Amino acid sequence: MKAGPALIFLLLAAFAVTGQKYPDRIDGYKVHKKPVVIRSNDQKADKRDFDLRFEDPAFAGASITSVKFELQASVRSEHSAKIEKIRFERLTVNGISVEVSEFNAAFSLIADEMMRLPERFKASVSSLRAAKAVWLELTDSKKEWRVKGTAYIFGRFKRFGMTFRRAIPVEFDLLVKNPIPEIRAVIFR
Repeated sequence: MKAGPALIFLLLAAFAVTGQKYPDRIDGYKVHKKPVVIRSNDQKADKRDFDLRFEDPAFAGASITSVKFELQASVRSEHSAKIEKIRFERLTVNGISVEVSEFNAAFSLIADEMMRLPERFKASVSSLRAAKAVWLELTDSKKEWRVKGTAYIFGRFKRFGMTFRRAIPVEFDLLVKNPIPEIRAVIFR
């Protein structure tokens, strides 16, 4: 009979944990509960709370284990802030997992002003995943690539005259123009 209440408590705890999408804190920053969501069809919107735009990737090198490239980005926020770092999680391009190193160059963000980041993001794709991506591009080239993931923006944000230390999750699901020049798909019979 003593196992019954413990079992009920465990079930309630399990349901409570599965309902949480984000942790309460990351690296000492309180996580903002409502994520900023950016989708491709939102591009027609005049104004959003937060904008994150990427330029075309630049090749930065290759090794036996990975292919490396760099990305330049620009950000805009409705509120002024001091951004301390940016971290990407679960980033995929056409279903291929991409690892992006944490961006640690602090910078100030002026309200409603698009700002180019002081440094580029460094990203890499494992050689096996890169080979898969090349194969998919050769056999089934797409005009637009789907880029999905979550970025955590860590910083001090000003609102109502007060400064808050937060990690704001930015979920994005974008369609970007294929940066690879159009080539004829290889047809294997």
